[in-house]
Amino acid sequence: MKFASIYSLLSVFLLIGSYSFAQESPSENKCHYSKSRNTRRVTDANPAEDNYDIKYLKFNLNMTNTSITISGDVTTKAMVVAASFSAYVFELDSSLTIDSVLIDGVSSAISNTGNVHTVTLPVLLHADSMFAAQVFYHGTPVVSGSIFGGIGGINNVVSPSWGTRVTFTQSESYHASEWWPCKQSLHDKIDSMDMWITVADSLKAGSNGLLKAVTRLDPSHVRYEWKERYPIDYYLISASVAPYIDYSYYMHFTGSHDSMLVQNYVYPNPSTLPYFKSIIDSTGMMIDYFSTLFSRYPFWTEKYGHCMAPLGGGMEHQTMTTLGFFQSTIVAHELGHQWFGDNATCGTWADIFMNEGFASYTEYLYLDHFNSHTLAINDIRTQQDTVMAKDTGSIYAYDTVSENRIFDSRLSYDKGSCFLHMLRFVISNDSEFFYLFKSYQQEKKNKTGTIGDFKTSAISIFGMTVNGISFDTFFNQWAYQQGFPKYTVSWNQKGSDVYVKLDQKTSAPSSVPWFTLPMEIKLHSATGDTIVRVLNDQPSQIFHFTWSKTMASLVTDPNYWLVYKLNGVQHDTTLSNVSVPLLTENVITILPNPATTSWTVRNLPDNSSLGLKDISGRMLWQGNNEQNVVTMIPADKLPNGCYFLSVTSKITGITTYKLMKQ
Repeated sequence: MKFASIYSLLSVFLLIGSYSFAQESPSENKCHYSKSRNTRRVTDANPAEDNYDIKYLKFNLNMTNTSITISGDVTTKAMVVAASFSAYVFELDSSLTIDSVLIDGVSSAISNTGNVHTVTLPVLLHADSMFAAQVFYHGTPVVSGSIFGGIGGINNVVSPSWGTRVTFTQSESYHASEWWPCKQSLHDKIDSMDMWITVADSLKAGSNGLLKAVTRLDPSHVRYEWKERYPIDYYLISASVAPYIDYSYYMHFTGSHDSMLVQNYVYPNPSTLPYFKSIIDSTGMMIDYFSTLFSRYPFWTEKYGHCMAPLGGGMEHQTMTTLGFFQSTIVAHELGHQWFGDNATCGTWADIFMNEGFASYTEYLYLDHFNSHTLAINDIRTQQDTVMAKDTGSIYAYDTVSENRIFDSRLSYDKGSCFLHMLRFVISNDSEFFYLFKSYQQEKKNKTGTIGDFKTSAISIFGMTVNGISFDTFFNQWAYQQGFPKYTVSWNQKGSDVYVKLDQKTSAPSSVPWFTLPMEIKLHSATGDTIVRVLNDQPSQIFHFTWSKTMASLVTDPNYWLVYKLNGVQHDTTLSNVSVPLLTENVITILPNPATTSWTVRNLPDNSSLGLKDISGRMLWQGNNEQNVVTMIPADKLPNGCYFLSVTSKITGITTYKLMKQ
């Protein structure tokens, strides 16, 4: 979910003129809605809900675009995972009336405690048994949202911008029970579902998956029949009803004959589609580009698209985002969620970064590819500044009772995005960085994952460290702990010897006394500049290297990779004759890679040790380099595949390289 920037909205307002954005305006949070109340639970409402695993859902609903009144039935087909199973427990808001419940076609007794309903089964079931629970219900729910006119699980709002009245749902994070009988468990992805919605024939009903039929039921009503055959989490199920027009087209994947439907339900106002058409048309290009970075769009045999609804942003409902208006970075953000959030869903709400941090970084990737690197850098710098607006706060959301904390813009979104940007810098190889994304997508396809799972994926690819930095340290300091470094920098040059001193304090020293980070330092002279990269792993550290030009000043982090504050840079003439190792500008090279018979390693630091491991971590070869700058690593007897070379020296620490044998 994503809120738009005020600047984007203002530009749209000025162009449209007479339309108002009272409803589609953003709040300070980037999530859809700023929640003013706390939830009262962090997992399933009742532990008995974990006694079954949902395999299939069938919605058969009656809806209109004039109110949030809803009626119909929902069938849940599930498998028993407990040793014995005597009661079906589910959630549905108490403001809705349950007419009856059938278990395998037999009417069953039901009791309730608040929103939790318990149905006594006609017969006792055992592990691996299948059952079908059909709940018939109706009513006008009392929505729990606190902003934008009370937006909650189901809403009925007129767009002040375009004049269209819409009924739409929004279940994240704890609001599915406000409109359908459900189990709100992130871990129990529904294997497949059908969404049937009966509406007046002047309306359209949008949902997940593919539209398989529009069946006429009587002279004035039709039924939209959507079929979702990819696993889906409860909060990603959606329904939107309005007098939409359908603007659809097919996009094509580069290097393939495959194509995919891009389906958009747009307001019928004659000005709406022409105004947004260019951005809608660009969605296909975004899908194609992100498919090269993350792996192919995960639901490509169905579709991707949008249903417009009066929001100040978007919500990433699987295969069909609910969107307030088309603005390029919002479209990119919600599209990014189809990989990170929908295909691979956060394992707990504390791990919401796995949804929102990745989607926010997708905005940066969009700007960098489709607009300009300058715009992308401005975007990440804004995020970095936002993160440092306060000294504390972690990416990991320890408080999952408060939805305000779960969807905290500064932490879950901006700090999450900056975390990935820094991780990209730490890995310092884009092909390997995005290979990590693809690997994680494959590993967690149709599943859920945590920040810890993502770290494990990184370790499985790179080993415990990459470029001298431990993944345990990096993830602990930046994902689970708080704060950021604050640097005071001093430098001096004596002849061709350059000394740079980094003194680091942190914004939250009780959480992280000092951060371990790579740092680029740009040395400036009247006749040219150079950039050196150092590993800062101490609170006070001096680096020594040679440079033949006369140094005038320096700039830290010239390419804006890091979250840090610079307290000052000073020329300190006393900083010289310091006994620290000389950092050479030579870079370790390994060729060929992939190799068939051997790898040649050049520019190794003196007195370095090497170890070659397979993907399971088993040591296959070890060697030492005393003064020679070339080392040969045999590969002829190794099976084809991926290997990891660790290089350990006093100068660089431990650095890991990925090698390929073919």
